[in-house]
Amino acid sequence: MEALKGNRTVEKKVDEVRQQTKAEKKRLAMAMREKQLGALGMAMDEQGRVVATRQVEEEMKQLVEETGLRCCICLEGYQNQPKKVLGVYTFTRRTILDEFENKQRKTHGYTTVTHFNVVHYDCHYDAIKHSRSRDEWESASLYNGNTKCNGLLPVWGPAVSESVFAGNLARYNTSISECTGLHDTGYVFTVHDLRLLLTRFATEKSFSAETGGGGRDSNIKVIPYMISIALYVISTTRATANMERHLTSFLEAPNEKWLSAAYELESPLYYLVLSLFVFKTSEWKLHRLSFLKRLLVLTHARQESSSPVDKLSVTNPLEYKIYKPNLLLWALVDMAHTWLKTAVSDATPSSDVCSVWLDWLRHNDQTVLGACEKMLTSYQEEFLPVESFGEFCDA
Repeated sequence: MEALKGNRTVEKKVDEVRQQTKAEKKRLAMAMREKQLGALGMAMDEQGRVVATRQVEEEMKQLVEETGLRCCICLEGYQNQPKKVLGVYTFTRRTILDEFENKQRKTHGYTTVTHFNVVHYDCHYDAIKHSRSRDEWESASLYNGNTKCNGLLPVWGPAVSESVFAGNLARYNTSISECTGLHDTGYVFTVHDLRLLLTRFATEKSFSAETGGGGRDSNIKVIPYMISIALYVISTTRATANMERHLTSFLEAPNEKWLSAAYELESPLYYLVLSLFVFKTSEWKLHRLSFLKRLLVLTHARQESSSPVDKLSVTNPLEYKIYKPNLLLWALVDMAHTWLKTAVSDATPSSDVCSVWLDWLRHNDQTVLGACEKMLTSYQEEFLPVESFGEFCDA
């Protein structure tokens, strides 16, 4: 080509071809750039600046800042993706429900903890597809703050259909069955699961010993969503009337049966948590001292003997530290009645308590999480430092 430059006519033609080639490459590059910008909802203005298209600007105006739960992968929640189901990564293991149960072979159930990382089911499954070398939960742990998990507890959003929620709940129950070998995941086991989680707070035990992550702040937030699962199951199985009968029978039991009740699986500890699903707040306030008395008797009896006794050999009060865990459990349930059930009023029919409460939990995730933070603050600052029963009553 350089040799041809000696001929001016040929040299001019070569330069023209080079300029045309350069212009064509530039045109193709600009076309590709416009195509890629278009895919992103962007374009170039007359001055060559990259700007958003009108359509994107309109969509941006419609976007609302997520203030409640949001996916740890796409960072969107029910405000911007109302029909995409969210779930909470959880870890569940098999356990004996109550070491003091008066049976040779204790009843097994399960206990659940969390790091409270929330994810869309769609995002979760997409992430799994792109991680072919790892199994589902090994992959999920990367999005769960490198915390071990084996379940995805569904959160029923306001615009999510019942059939979609029920399908995800069935998957969650299947996960529990697979990791525990237990096939009964009815509301009774969910109530025990909630009781065991609250007991970790009451006994100040670790939430992360088995998983490597998640503490009080994470696990206080999952409480209303565990409650939601139980509320849904109770409502769909129409178990409310049966629960009311059992709770009434428990409260009407004569004092002579209080000692034996301390060694039953459905002990005062179980009925204390069950009261959340039966009582309105005013009914709880009417009966809460009855629960407190039974918890004191249970604590005293279990401290004296690991098996049922007909009579206490020591009737003087024990040290406060012995009663403290069960008193803290009572306080946590009291707070849940007070701050998590604001939608349930005295005018609510008893048969509708579960459905009204569930509907409120579905539509108020930001308020619910605020109530959880309030519970945690009260637990840590008002009740944990207490060193006597008198102080506890004043807290």
